[in-house]
Amino acid sequence: MTTSSQVFYRKWRPGTFSDLAGQEHVGNTLRQAVMQGRVSHSYLFCGTRGSGKTTTARVLSKAVNCLDPRDGDPCEQCAICVSINEGRNLDIIELDAASNRGVEEIREIRDKVHFQPAQNRRKVYIIDEAHMLTREASNAFLKTLEEPPAHVIFILCTTEADRILPTIISRCQRYDFRRLPGQTIYDRLAYITDQEGVAIQPDALRMVARNAGGSMRDALNMLEQLAVSADREITLRDVEEALGLVRSDAYLVLAQKMLAGDTSGSLETINDVVWEGGEPRQLHRQTLEILRSILLLSWDAGDTLDLPPDLLSSLQAEAQKHDASTILRAVRTWGEANLRYDAPSTLPLEIAAAEICRKDVIVAAPEVRAPEVRAPERAAPAQSPPREAPRPPRREAPPANAPARESRPAAAPPARPSPPANAEAPAARSSSPAAAPDSFQGRWEQVVRRLGRDKGSKYNLGALLRDCRPNGVHLSDDAATLVLPFTNVANLDRMQEELNDPRVRDTIEQAIEQFFGERHAFTVTLAGANGDGDRPGAQFRAGQPSIPHRHRPGSASNRGKLAGGSVYTMMNRKMMRQAQQLQNRLAKAQQELEEMSVEGSAGGGVVRVTMTGKQEVTSVIIEPEAAEDIDLLQDLVAAAVNDASNRTQELAAEKMGAVTGGMNIPGLI
Repeated sequence: MTTSSQVFYRKWRPGTFSDLAGQEHVGNTLRQAVMQGRVSHSYLFCGTRGSGKTTTARVLSKAVNCLDPRDGDPCEQCAICVSINEGRNLDIIELDAASNRGVEEIREIRDKVHFQPAQNRRKVYIIDEAHMLTREASNAFLKTLEEPPAHVIFILCTTEADRILPTIISRCQRYDFRRLPGQTIYDRLAYITDQEGVAIQPDALRMVARNAGGSMRDALNMLEQLAVSADREITLRDVEEALGLVRSDAYLVLAQKMLAGDTSGSLETINDVVWEGGEPRQLHRQTLEILRSILLLSWDAGDTLDLPPDLLSSLQAEAQKHDASTILRAVRTWGEANLRYDAPSTLPLEIAAAEICRKDVIVAAPEVRAPEVRAPERAAPAQSPPREAPRPPRREAPPANAPARESRPAAAPPARPSPPANAEAPAARSSSPAAAPDSFQGRWEQVVRRLGRDKGSKYNLGALLRDCRPNGVHLSDDAATLVLPFTNVANLDRMQEELNDPRVRDTIEQAIEQFFGERHAFTVTLAGANGDGDRPGAQFRAGQPSIPHRHRPGSASNRGKLAGGSVYTMMNRKMMRQAQQLQNRLAKAQQELEEMSVEGSAGGGVVRVTMTGKQEVTSVIIEPEAAEDIDLLQDLVAAAVNDASNRTQELAAEKMGAVTGGMNIPGLI
């Protein structure tokens, strides 16, 4: 194997536009600009790490100064190209903005930029990590960047373009560097290993490319680490050990056991991997990739997978064993495993594996058609008194296995109607004493179990919703709202407090949609005096302000009134829905106003002030031609601030007026 004093990523750095791997859209454009003599004075290169930004900047600096250019590419042989490659050219200045980020460094550039190049035709400034420049330094750089001398080119490189001032971006030609595809990295690594004489198996090389995260530099560093550590052919196991990966067969076995419902085998595999030194996070990530690949293959979308042939065939066989809904549920459950623990605990993975293996909770995913849920029947079943009958949704065949009440004598349940042809419930469910999962009550119990994994701002949502008896939960008369009657006033208070957060409401609605097949609005109420949910008390709709406890039915002051049959009512439901919609539109408009940026000016644009929608000044720009008189300058700044403030208020009034329809609501602006 050939030895070199340079590391791989420096030794094999591309020297021409033609050598740029995976960034042809950038290389071809810059080559044409050089050939036509239309090179810009400033460029902005954006992209992930290791995608070729700094390398392209160096190639461009060589191309504009090369003594013998060839179709827009540098020759790589003249004195200029050689000196730039060796890092000793005085006219190519590279700055790291992470350590040269202040105003003083920018002033030094501004003072030296007018000097003629020492040996090149053009002087090139390459500013790496440009997003690290301070706001003051960026503002000081604006004028020089906009109108530099004819012999100067600025190239700014960044991984976070959103952190650069828009005024800088508008002064540059922007090029976005793509994340390198795995095949592109693999082809480049194969060429380098062939040139360097490194013996490595194709599967091992493909694993390196796959774990590079789209970065050629990271891939070359990993390859060099493997090359110097092995005195023989590098195998797939060598790559897994060097990168700290779980052995390739472990996560495949784990995925197979979870999909097969083997709980003990799944838990044993997880603990075996960790006992052997595997990292739980790596096991989680790689197993999730395997489950994703199986899901794509089950949907006949496996053309995008970049996997070894033997692994691909194993995954194809696994995809044919299970239906897509089972695999999709496994992907969701495994992906939701919470690994935000400081200690490397296997508990989240064990819980996720156990839930995947539980066949009794497998339900139709939202993509699979669920039984239709309709409005409740007016007539109660003949077997029970009307007062005790819960209000189920209207169905073609009402569920006959609803659990009997404690006060009712035990009776043989009527024969259960045969399930529809498209139902896939296991046969063993019919013998379970609990509510059938495809019944209305069974679906609600699954919603509660699902929300048991979610915590609101203070309380566990599933724990609060267990206070709603399954036989009391029902649809409203118009079948548009799910009514959740609470038997405990304290739990109702806690749930109302949680519902003040829109994210909590959205989480509950998503869970309802997942198990009921469609998205329902929901209303929390206090159950009737007998606690059976047949007679709703005060209704608390998601997003309504809380009602003081003393005014709620069930409080000491109103308990007698309810017992006498008095009904506590809220305002009209349609009016409340309209008020809630108006409130949501106002909240959205206020958020947009806070994120808005308004510019005010004074003195014909000599002083410019940028202000947010909250009337907070974010920047003050004073042009060099501004007056030197301090008092006059202060007056100009104050005038610019007032101008920006007036524009902010005008925009806010216009936006709020459009939302409220011209209605004047005090306190909005």
